[in-house]
Amino acid sequence: MAPHSRGTPEAWVDIAALLAQARAFEGKGAVREAEAAYDAAIVAATRQGDQAALAEAFRRRAVLAHQAGDSARARSGLHQSYAVAMLLGNRRLAAETLNALGGLELETRNLAAAEAALAEAAELAGDDAAVLARVSQNLGIVANIRGDHAGADAHYRCSLAAYEALGDAHGSAIARHNLGMLAADRGDHLQASVQYEACERLAQAAGKFHLRALCLVNHAEVMLALGRTPEARAALDTAERTFVALNAHFDQPDVQRVLGLCDRADGLLGHAESRLLRARELARMTDARLTEAEAERDLGRLYAETGRLAQSRSAFGEAVLAFEKIGATAEAAATRRELDLLDAASSGPAAS
Repeated sequence: MAPHSRGTPEAWVDIAALLAQARAFEGKGAVREAEAAYDAAIVAATRQGDQAALAEAFRRRAVLAHQAGDSARARSGLHQSYAVAMLLGNRRLAAETLNALGGLELETRNLAAAEAALAEAAELAGDDAAVLARVSQNLGIVANIRGDHAGADAHYRCSLAAYEALGDAHGSAIARHNLGMLAADRGDHLQASVQYEACERLAQAAGKFHLRALCLVNHAEVMLALGRTPEARAALDTAERTFVALNAHFDQPDVQRVLGLCDRADGLLGHAESRLLRARELARMTDARLTEAEAERDLGRLYAETGRLAQSRSAFGEAVLAFEKIGATAEAAATRRELDLLDAASSGPAAS
């Protein structure tokens, strides 16, 4: 009688090493390899019952999905990560996931959902300085979108101080980037440029190429305001090449939008319109709702400049509604003022 054959047990996998490999791929911009490594970590962690590793792998894989423009898959992965972390009772992992979810909701401009996630993240983080620093960054963004510049500044500077105390160059770069955005919103373009340059240096040193590219896009808009259009185009070219290499589709609409502003500044109004329409289309495809609203507003300005007043009114009106829908009340109010000025200018003097 033949001996009873037994199934060969599946080989044990070093999941920590697999996650480290995935992060290394991600840091080098090898997105497909990083995705494959995170997927393998999810499979291995599920099989071996390593819940902490599973929560981390779900979270990091979700962030890559978001950068690729797949917000639905990213949101699903983050909810899975949160569920695993809470079942495990690991408050820090749950807080990190909620912070990532808050960031996702911010970028797709679901402000109420973002605030709810971030408030819970802050509560779960307790006295963990690193997690609280990241949560403070995102809370600053919420305040900034709502026009609370003082609140945003307080959150950003608190976060920057925490990151500098921790010696975290990446976190410090994020804080500098957000302080630059805040300065730009206040109209202080020189200060914004200083902050962006600091962010670019820190991000480059930390090997955070996506963050550096994102900073270059926002810096380009400030360069335009300072009359440095050729420098703005060079920055956008570098950023676009980086986003393509990283498969970061979510950021492409804003590149096209700011390139459209460059074309407008150079008097290439036909090119500018094509760019802005493309930016709006890409923003709708990737659920980048703030960029969609901004592109609509920029089209309103372009149409007004070229005498197409009906199209301008329509674009401004759509932009106001879009800003209001995502909770960007300050941008909505400013755009409504532009629409009111357009109506006043086009109506002419009242008949006697």
